[in-house]
Amino acid sequence: MSGFAGIVNLDGAPVDGALLARFEELLRERGPDGQGIWAEGNVGLVHTLFCTTDEARGERQPMSLDGRVWIVADARLDGRRDLIAELRGRGCACAASSTEPELILHAYSVWGEGCVEHLLGDFAFAVWDRHERKLFCARDHFGVRPFFYAHVDRAFVFSNSMDAPRLHPDVPDDLDECAIADFLVLGSNFDLESTARAAIRRLAPAHALIVADGEVRRRRYWTLPVDPPTVFRRSRDYVERFLELFEQAVADRLRTDRAAVLMSGGMDSCSVGAMAKRAASRRSAGCSITAHTQTYHHLIPFEEGRFASLAAREIGIAWSEFPLDDKQLLGYWNRSEFRRPEPALVPLFDWTLADVLGKPLPARVVLTGQGSDGIFSSLRMRHCRDRIREGQWLRLAKEVSGHLFCEGRMRRLRILPGMRARFGGGVPARPFPDWLNPNLDRRLNLRERYEQYEVRPVSSAVPERAVRPEAYGLMSSPMWAGLFDEYDPDNAGGRFEARHPFFDLRLARYALSLPAMPWCSDKELLRRSMCGVLPDAIRLGRKRPIRSDLMMAFYRSSGKPWLERFEPVEHLDQFVDVKRAIERAKAPPPWEVFVHLRPICLNYWLNWESKYAYKIPKEECRAQSC
Repeated sequence: MSGFAGIVNLDGAPVDGALLARFEELLRERGPDGQGIWAEGNVGLVHTLFCTTDEARGERQPMSLDGRVWIVADARLDGRRDLIAELRGRGCACAASSTEPELILHAYSVWGEGCVEHLLGDFAFAVWDRHERKLFCARDHFGVRPFFYAHVDRAFVFSNSMDAPRLHPDVPDDLDECAIADFLVLGSNFDLESTARAAIRRLAPAHALIVADGEVRRRRYWTLPVDPPTVFRRSRDYVERFLELFEQAVADRLRTDRAAVLMSGGMDSCSVGAMAKRAASRRSAGCSITAHTQTYHHLIPFEEGRFASLAAREIGIAWSEFPLDDKQLLGYWNRSEFRRPEPALVPLFDWTLADVLGKPLPARVVLTGQGSDGIFSSLRMRHCRDRIREGQWLRLAKEVSGHLFCEGRMRRLRILPGMRARFGGGVPARPFPDWLNPNLDRRLNLRERYEQYEVRPVSSAVPERAVRPEAYGLMSSPMWAGLFDEYDPDNAGGRFEARHPFFDLRLARYALSLPAMPWCSDKELLRRSMCGVLPDAIRLGRKRPIRSDLMMAFYRSSGKPWLERFEPVEHLDQFVDVKRAIERAKAPPPWEVFVHLRPICLNYWLNWESKYAYKIPKEECRAQSC
């Protein structure tokens, strides 16, 4: 991901050139291919380029088409051909090779603040309109690209790196105890607008932000739509339409000669690998696709490596594995490269996502299978009840018979696991922590927060007209924000850009318009689409969840020097009962290791934060600027 940052001094004071230079230095890790600074009066923009597409090779930011409107962006747009055609129809001189920021500027010139409603893809950007003295910012529909900002008395500071606003001398470092509490109770911050720093906010997905006349206002520009059910006369039409959209989603995310796929042995990532290979072969003969898998050989029962290698061989791409059996829990406790902008469970292990891919990294673009569970989520019993309520008995009988007798169904029937899930005996729910600071618990009503997201998860109001309310609710869930954060360069440990084809808006909307049976239950549509593409052992096989307590296996196989050397930092008792937390971390119950290591990770994060000096004195800033 490219890096960007900027300042608008709301009091009209000239922007500090030394501060802009520090932004550039911080963001250089994100963008080693080119750096740029533009400043005029009370406004300054910074950009560092990470080149991942053919068009971006000639990109230079901050940029302007007319000297009136300037942009900094981290963007990858879908449907470029359609967007260019639409812009040309409005009189814009857009070339097929136009860069993403150029297309956004053209869109802004045509539609103004409404431009974001015409964009598809993953993006975060800021546009400074010097004529209207207005800053316009936006973040993509699902929130794949981050956007952070701080609004203090005299300035508005923004970036796609959470660390950048902290460089500004007026942005305080106070913690947001609600965000910290979310991490301790839920494992992630489920508030889409807050961060671990009280003064630094996130722009929520599908939101735009406008700074003008000294005021900051936000608006939601998009909500996941409820489309009418898709109905075709022939079954093969459903498959053909899905394949068309799926290949388009992968091809739009490729746009480079080298890409890696994070491939498990399941349907989702293997199908992405297959589509990537197909798109690459149509792109050029020299396009390279590689597959990479996390594996276990003796720590737990695990077959994903075998199936992933089988799929890679069938698809015709190189495959490598990254064995995790001997990795250590909190193995690099004192290594600065495992420091994160916010508390996270990421530093539990002595490896990062970049290690899985191998170093040096084989590609700058990484494809994942994330999102498939969301768009295909379905409840068969709800589907049946809806058909009965509508009086469509004949249609229901046809759908049920088609579901039961589709290819490979008998081998995938899971009666006993279903009985265990219904009547007990499965993996228990993660418990409410008993080591929380009681005052924090009472003041923030954390038990209710736990009930809302852990016991009875809800995302947002689901419209009654949704074809599959369970899928609509899941795709609207705030949990995806935490998942996307794991792939951000600040957390993943390497310079690469993760792309998620199943979060393509065109593909997601099509899948959400399909009924549970026969197309979405057990991902039947994806299975039929991969006929002749993936081995039947994968295509017709059942889902293979990890049935062992993986975290407990790591806990038992690793030493615990981190626990023996544990020293609580000054502010830890503000959040947890330290003595109780240590007792639970010494001997956590099965399936609860993740929960009881959260205070350890928080202490780790607070310890590193105390060592990082972001700000320089204001007097020194002024001296450097002069």
